[in-house]
This record gives sequence, C-alpha cells and structure tokens, in this order.
Amino acid sequence: MSISFLNLLKQHRTFVISYLILLSIGLIVQLSIPKDEFFLFTNRYHHPGWDHFFKTITFIGDSFTMCLIGFGMLLIKFRYSVVTVLAYAYSAVIVQIIKRIFNSPRPSKFFEGINPIRTLEGYPLYEWNSFPSGHSASAFTLAVVLTYILPSKHKHWIILPVALLTAISRVYLSQHFFQDVVAGSILGVFLTFQLIWWLENSKWFHSSKLDRRLFGSAKSKQ
Repeated sequence: MSISFLNLLKQHRTFVISYLILLSIGLIVQLSIPKDEFFLFTNRYHHPGWDHFFKTITFIGDSFTMCLIGFGMLLIKFRYSVVTVLAYAYSAVIVQIIKRIFNSPRPSKFFEGINPIRTLEGYPLYEWNSFPSGHSASAFTLAVVLTYILPSKHKHWIILPVALLTAISRVYLSQHFFQDVVAGSILGVFLTFQLIWWLENSKWFHSSKLDRRLFGSAKSKQ
C-alpha cells in the first residue's frame, strides 16, 4: 500500500512539529547573530562536567555508533537494520558531498591568528569541511529512524533532546559553528524521512523475509 510523503509526516507529527519548533528557534538565532559572534559567546561557557558529558554524547553521531546500531537492529528485525543502515548511508553521502563543495573552515581554522578559542586539551580538532555537521546529520537521522521503528510512542520524548544535545556538543567541542549543526539537522531529518517514504512505497521492503531477525523469528510490531 502506497503512502504519500505528507501522510508519512502526519503519522509522526509529534516529532515533526517538535523539530520544526526547535528549527524555527535555531533559524531565528542564526539570522540574528553572526556565526563568529555566536560561537565566541558560547565558547566562553564551560565546565569540567560539561567537557566529559559532551565528549561522550558526541559519539552518538559517530559513524562507528551508527554502524553498531545498524548491526544491533539485526537482532530485532532485518527491516530495522535495513532502514537504519540505508538512512545513515544516504544522509552521510549527501553531507560529505556538500562538505567538499563548501570546504568551509572550522572554528579552529576560522579564528586562527585572529581570536584564541577554548578547546579541550588532547581532543582532536579538524580545520576544514565544517558545513554542514556530519555528526548532527547522523544524530537526527538516528532520531527519525528510532521514531519510525519504536512501537511505544510515549517513549519518543527522549529521542529529539538526545539528538539536539549531540548537535550542541559539536559547537561546545569547537568542531563546528551553530549554522553547521542546524544545516546538518535539516539534512538528517529531511533525507531520512525521504528515504523511509521511498522504502514504504517499495514492495521488497515489505517482504516477509525482512521480518526475521539474526537469531530466531522477530516479534511483530505492536
């Protein structure tokens, strides 16, 4: 049975509306304050506890984490693994292409010789391909995937905040500007919903073979 893109968004309206509210706030901030001024403003605030927290949560957007989750989904249902891996691959490829097109400097390079910025000692810093943020795109890709596959709707409240904190970690760790993580989140959300829409309208995605799991039969989705 085919489904329109609009109906897919309606099915996940709680996530979509919540994200659009956050995005509106982000765009207002982005349009109101120059990216360098906003970065320098946020770069002043730090705490050892925040350092450890953001260094940990940023791994949610890491490629290794996404692959690990995709493999873990095989233990639940092949279909979940397929949508996780394909969604990550799709958004990651698009993001990397855009990164190479813009090849914009990251904060460490942008402020080099102009204004010293706070960085975490021993934490690796990159200099180029700042726009858009790949970690932010991956985090929001995962957020959409989990919203799509999790049967318990009342548990969805935690998904978006975790993705948001992952995106914020990229600015806190001086890896990206605010506009980079906003753009990454947009790509992650839109491209993942687009892929899910395509899969939902693909006959092979609804094959009973994808209802299996790595060990034994999968439980049906409640």
